[in-house]
Amino acid sequence: MIRILVTGFERFGPDDLNPSALLMDRLSGRDGVVTAVLPVEYRTSVTRFEALLERHRPDAAVAFGLARSTDRIRLERVALNLDEAGAPDNAGVVRNGLRIAEDGPVGYWSTLPVDSLIAALEAAGLPAMGSGHAGGYVCNHLFYGVRHGLERQGSAMPMGFVHLPPLPGQVACETGRAGMDLDTQERAAVIVLDGVKAAVTGAHASS
Repeated sequence: MIRILVTGFERFGPDDLNPSALLMDRLSGRDGVVTAVLPVEYRTSVTRFEALLERHRPDAAVAFGLARSTDRIRLERVALNLDEAGAPDNAGVVRNGLRIAEDGPVGYWSTLPVDSLIAALEAAGLPAMGSGHAGGYVCNHLFYGVRHGLERQGSAMPMGFVHLPPLPGQVACETGRAGMDLDTQERAAVIVLDGVKAAVTGAHASS
């Protein structure tokens, strides 16, 4: 059975909840899926993720997080070697204009099948898009840090990051915003995970 590590994040900033954390409750117990909720902290998020990789030895990993500015499922194409956020993480750490890894390249591509996942989401009638990079906060830090570690190990394990919209109630006072309800986010996540499983299965069959 293909095993996928799937993570979300705790709440942060002014938001009283994070849909990616709620999504982990929904996905927990699915066949072949290992879930965890990570702290919104630069250093600890990466070390926790890497410990989960060591413990569970998954065939692939997908990290989910909240992008408050979008109403679409956003699949990140690139993790940048840059922390650039004025807001502190949940440990009070501010990292602005700093490299994540001094010995690392400018960026790493996602190793998930991003375009086929977007196509599958759109075929299901769900709003989805590709994104050039995962921002400058903890989401991107986690994405880059984990990809950097995998590259240093010579691991070809597929790993990538998916940003989720806020829930409708979180944007109720914002003109022109709809958000996305948790049932729809769960449906999107299942499509993503099924697509990743299919890609891993295909890669194993051809090797």
